[in-house]
Amino acid sequence: MKMPFDDFTGVVHTPSGNIRFQDGYMIKPKRNKYGAKKTRIGDTVFDSRKEANRFQELKLLERSGYISNLKMQVKFSICPKSGGNKRERFYIADFVYCEGGKKIIEDVKSEITRKNAVYSLKKALVQWQYPDYIFRES
Repeated sequence: MKMPFDDFTGVVHTPSGNIRFQDGYMIKPKRNKYGAKKTRIGDTVFDSRKEANRFQELKLLERSGYISNLKMQVKFSICPKSGGNKRERFYIADFVYCEGGKKIIEDVKSEITRKNAVYSLKKALVQWQYPDYIFRES
């Protein structure tokens, strides 16, 4: 006898979160490789609690006038599409803002991520291509 959910593929919304199904089987939620938990503030979802907390700090600094022009998830081109390179490559900064007339790129990273070779290379490319920005990690 076939059960009603035997072939079900999709998402079931519950008060405690969403449960995904594939062909009637519940799929275990994907876990962040560094253990960060997505955090929601209003309509915005952040990759970690640390990033959400830093956003709230920056919003307070912006309201007080210490920083201005706060933006989130800003794309910086680090490798244009050309020749054998099939697509343009980007570095996505967590926050970009102005502080005392200087442009700041700020990323919220754990110690483990800071040691990641790919992150290190992207950070170096951004610093080289955008020398008018100050790069900060928190």
